Amino acid sequence: MSWMEIYEKLVNTDTGPDLSMEEKLNRTSFLADVLGDLGFKVERRKAAYVAFCGDPPYITLIGHLDTVFPEGEAKRRPFKIEGSIARGPGVCDMKGGVVVLLEALKRFFKEKRTSVCVVLNVDEELGSPISKDTFLEVAEKTSCCLSFEPGRENGEFISSRKGIISLWLFAHGKKGHASRLDEGVNAIAEISYKIVELLSLNGRFSSLTINPTIVKGGLESNVTPDKAEVYFDVRFYEDEEYEFLKRVLENLSTVLPEATISYTMKLRRLPMKEDKFLVEIVKSVAREMGMESSFVRATGGGDVAFFSQKNVPSMDGLGIPGGKMHSEEEYAKVDRFEERVNLVVRLLERLGGEDNVR
Repeated sequence: MSWMEIYEKLVNTDTGPDLSMEEKLNRTSFLADVLGDLGFKVERRKAAYVAFCGDPPYITLIGHLDTVFPEGEAKRRPFKIEGSIARGPGVCDMKGGVVVLLEALKRFFKEKRTSVCVVLNVDEELGSPISKDTFLEVAEKTSCCLSFEPGRENGEFISSRKGIISLWLFAHGKKGHASRLDEGVNAIAEISYKIVELLSLNGRFSSLTINPTIVKGGLESNVTPDKAEVYFDVRFYEDEEYEFLKRVLENLSTVLPEATISYTMKLRRLPMKEDKFLVEIVKSVAREMGMESSFVRATGGGDVAFFSQKNVPSMDGLGIPGGKMHSEEEYAKVDRFEERVNLVVRLLERLGGEDNVR
């Protein structure tokens, strides 16, 4: 199949969160055949296809096959191209990136060979709870990692990513008749004070963001609520930001007499740290091609962080540029496809000749 045929078939294949891992792997098994035809030994894991060519250490290329869209979305708005723009569910995030990955390998292997590993998982949009172990295993055998999440709209690469923390805060009060303020202790009121208090932390550090996104509380309109909770989406980059938040939470105090506060905090993804050596290589390759290159720190997390946390030099945003991800307006700039593929081919040539990348 040509890269365009692969692209269309992949976008027109639903791989959303309402499907089992097994079903998503079944539906995308044709990509295992594509990798096999390129000379890879392909293994099917619980939530990923892992393909090996050569012996470790590997240059590892990663991408995810799942999307955020439910079953039937591909039929409702199938893959289409309008001028230089491609549309469809996952066309940019990140089925377009997977096609860049495959086409770059195809062209690279026509002339050269080096040790390469490919990981394509189907649970990234869920936080990679199952494929995490696979990534960490492969990271131990990897000299550098190239990730094919979308390039930014203007083509920027992603040299670093924030980490993600899930934070639930719980307030406990006392029920009472809503008309008698002295009888109850209002948990919603207490949680509201905490929302304002934690929101005030934004701006204290350059990369720490704390945003309340889910609030729950109350049973009846005439009953003072004795329980309330709020979920915070927390993003960070530096270790000191993480430690600062922990200290704040450990020292939280209540405003209302008799109210109590508790919390649970889970580190979902570590940050992807910038590797200056790999940034310089990408800059150099781009210059050779007459391309401008710029780099950003992404606010969203990604699987590339599994490699970064193992001190593997990593680069992300090598997929097709586009925008409006996770929405019906998602698009990819197909006129940037060739440029992206050629850059990756040259990166593989450069990195395949490096004995001491790690």
